[in-house]
Amino acid sequence: MKGWNMFAEIKQYKLKGFNKSQVSRFLKINYKTVDKYWNMSYEEYAELKEEAKNRRKKVDKHRELILSWIKEFRDISTAQIYDWLKERYSEVDFSDRTLRLYVKDLREKYELPKVPCARQYEEIPELPMGYQAQVDLGQTWLSKRDGSKIKAYCFAMVLSHSRYKFLWWKDKPFNTLSFIEAHNKAFEYFGGMPKEIVYDQDRILAVSENHGDIIFTEMFQNYISSMKFKTRLCRAFDPESKGKIEAVVKYAKYNFAKHRAFIDIDLLNEDSFKWLDRTGNAKVHEITRKVPKEVFTLEKEHLQKVPSLFENIQLNNSLTYTVRKNNTISYKQNRYQVPKGTYRPGKEVKLIINDNKMNIVDLDTELVIATHSISNQKGKLIQIYHPEREKKKTRDEMYDKALKALGMTDEAKELLDNIRKEKERYCRDQFGLIISVVKDYDEKLVGQAVEYCVKRKLFSAGMFKDTLEYLSIKKETGSEKKYDKANLSISSKYQDVKPEIRNIDEYINALKGDKKTWIN
Repeated sequence: MKGWNMFAEIKQYKLKGFNKSQVSRFLKINYKTVDKYWNMSYEEYAELKEEAKNRRKKVDKHRELILSWIKEFRDISTAQIYDWLKERYSEVDFSDRTLRLYVKDLREKYELPKVPCARQYEEIPELPMGYQAQVDLGQTWLSKRDGSKIKAYCFAMVLSHSRYKFLWWKDKPFNTLSFIEAHNKAFEYFGGMPKEIVYDQDRILAVSENHGDIIFTEMFQNYISSMKFKTRLCRAFDPESKGKIEAVVKYAKYNFAKHRAFIDIDLLNEDSFKWLDRTGNAKVHEITRKVPKEVFTLEKEHLQKVPSLFENIQLNNSLTYTVRKNNTISYKQNRYQVPKGTYRPGKEVKLIINDNKMNIVDLDTELVIATHSISNQKGKLIQIYHPEREKKKTRDEMYDKALKALGMTDEAKELLDNIRKEKERYCRDQFGLIISVVKDYDEKLVGQAVEYCVKRKLFSAGMFKDTLEYLSIKKETGSEKKYDKANLSISSKYQDVKPEIRNIDEYINALKGDKKTWIN
């Protein structure tokens, strides 16, 4: 509500006996506005409106510049105009809201409505044979015979030149491993692979595009490094840049899968291959006006040979992974521990997946260095099981086992009690170390070590281990280990230098508080 209408409404409510607060609520305007016009006459209001019309606005000094921008860039926003003004003049003495109203009035006065910029497209030449393929994922609901529904997930790959298509269906969402498996099946179906593959920014293969620098998930990066094909990611929310595969996914969903009864995933894939041979790759393409199957017979000769690693990946589900500095490898957003000392710069290991088990194999020795159960969680550290820690055992059980290993003596009990008291957080590890160490020594020597540690208050499994080694050496040699006297020599440069000998009286005076003597 603006202008004369608002002013008239305020005057009418005033004549009816309403107060300012009531009028503010009725008209849904600020109380200060009501107060401003409450006692103003119609003549005064008319003069105020005339002054406002003729009053120079702060934005007027930029009028011609703003108008030129609006005329040149019909889709320019007020926010961008405001920023350009600040860029040119450092500071502006009006708000962005003021500018927005001003720009609106200018557009209406000069009939320059804001026109959105339509995206321009350009037809590009057909890519050469065997150069590029495009990949995307899709999903659709299928009906079972019992009337229930199941979601089917589709992997699609199309060769950009011939438009020859491949489809692979699953009854569960694709992860990185099954995504790689689908690639292998596509390459087998084509009898080779292209030089470049275009992808959408899917989380199972890429973390981000990072302003042109593609960051793939570690597993997929290892795969493309092994297979040696180029990759390119489409911009986010930009289906036009991968229109060929978008059309294939849509074709598969609405021509093949729609209204199809789901029996099992294997039969669905079997029917899908028949559909490709019968329809998907057999009909004349609307753009090329050629049959994909016929063009493919020529394009097939230009595909790259799949590396021999393909068979190993397909049969063993194995990939190479880089060992990190903290002796872990990253797999599906979890960290899996390898033995300490495995890491060195550039060190790689092979990962073999069988069901929910993972074997980590050293590439140099071909030996399994660690075995883990695959975690379904995210961000977890899966550690190697250390037998000496007996993690499934309680502290009391480990205490009892350690006490038994030390001979069940009072000294052994005192040693273990103090270890549990002083190293409460790590007492289970401490007891585990004691249990593993005493196996290599006889009972008499173990008893002496316990007595030695208790007597000297050495309440630590590490100190107990060192004591056992010390007593064992002493027993074998018959005496304590002797150390040769260090041969220390003074440099000839300082052999004739004699230190100054201070008079003992100076120290006595200092102790008595004679600060003056001490300072001098």
